[in-house]
Amino acid sequence: MIKKNNSYLINEGYQNNTNLFESGKGSKIVLNGKSFLDLSLGAGTQILGHNSLVFKKTIKSMVKENITLLCTPNKQANSFSRVLKKMFPNKHKFIFCNTGTEAMIKALRICHAITDKNLILSVTGSWHGSVDNLLFTSGKNLKANPLSAGIAKNFQKKIKFIPYNDIKTSEKIIKKYRKKAACIVIEPIQGCLPLEEAKSYLKFLRNISKKYKINLIFDELITGLRTDGRSLQTYFNIKPDISTFGKCFGGGLPIGIIAITKKVYNSIYKKNPKVFFGGTFSGNSLSTYVGKEITTYILKNKKKIFPKLENTSKLFQTKLNEFFVEEKIKAKVYRFKSLLRVVYTDKQPKNRVQRDFFEHKNQGKIPLMKNFLFSKKIYYPNNGVIFFSDKINKGELEYLIKNFKMGFKKFF
Repeated sequence: MIKKNNSYLINEGYQNNTNLFESGKGSKIVLNGKSFLDLSLGAGTQILGHNSLVFKKTIKSMVKENITLLCTPNKQANSFSRVLKKMFPNKHKFIFCNTGTEAMIKALRICHAITDKNLILSVTGSWHGSVDNLLFTSGKNLKANPLSAGIAKNFQKKIKFIPYNDIKTSEKIIKKYRKKAACIVIEPIQGCLPLEEAKSYLKFLRNISKKYKINLIFDELITGLRTDGRSLQTYFNIKPDISTFGKCFGGGLPIGIIAITKKVYNSIYKKNPKVFFGGTFSGNSLSTYVGKEITTYILKNKKKIFPKLENTSKLFQTKLNEFFVEEKIKAKVYRFKSLLRVVYTDKQPKNRVQRDFFEHKNQGKIPLMKNFLFSKKIYYPNNGVIFFSDKINKGELEYLIKNFKMGFKKFF
């Protein structure tokens, strides 16, 4: 059970929580000397597991070469941008920053600048970090409700929601606001319900955004690089105007990336005053050096890394879904590659709104399940999004599946 502590921090998770993890290696993180199987892996960042050998070598190399924080244009950032260009040949320029949140802030700034419009069309179920313009949620009525105090009142008037995976309703809303919209923004595969069937909806968004000349932003913080060493847009061959990346591309250090097409770049170039992208740590030599080295390693070894990730993820999904059917338990594991989620209903939701509705009757049981797994030294993240790394072994996976089954039998 979670006990109160005397932390001076008010970041999310610190209040009323004495479970302060201290280190990690491979597929595990450590709390008070005890190892826990980690299903978060840095919110999906750690494809290679915690403190991988290549990460340690990269840090040692960085220290040996006296690479330091340079608040100047630097070789490391420029070198990393070349790697990204090879990965995303249809993108013309890249902008480095420090987090996914910052990447989204600057992506929106670009859209507002080149369109002189203020309205954002946001797809439900997407999570874009702590961005005031997007820190809203919606229910069935698609009304924007703030997720935090302190958000300027006018932001609520400048966002309209369109329902994920609902082409008919989305088309009506986009058509209605097409002349006011600066952009459509979406997390194409969502941690709240990772559906590979979303491809048709994403194609629809690409086509209608082109038709009405609305900028399309893909927030690929969780799918970038984790999708077979590529990205969702490359995997589905659906190219947005602007993309945001981060997490895996930082190799374990903080990073945010905005990728833009030549058309978007040309529109930015004409603006006066120019669009501002600066910041003390933006494109810093430490993050870009580590990011480039880890990304390059993953690309060179992707034929070894990603088949293992796929097999691990598929086995976890298959074994649990078979168990749910056999035991008549109303639950299902949804998966896109190595991004998974247990959904606590046997219905077939097509978006976050439907998932929340179907899961409602089990809301009291889900925390019990998480606490049970914690007692078995399994860290199941509060947001429910499960990631795997290539470091999890057969025994750990079997242990994980066994304890998920025990928890479901106990509480569901």
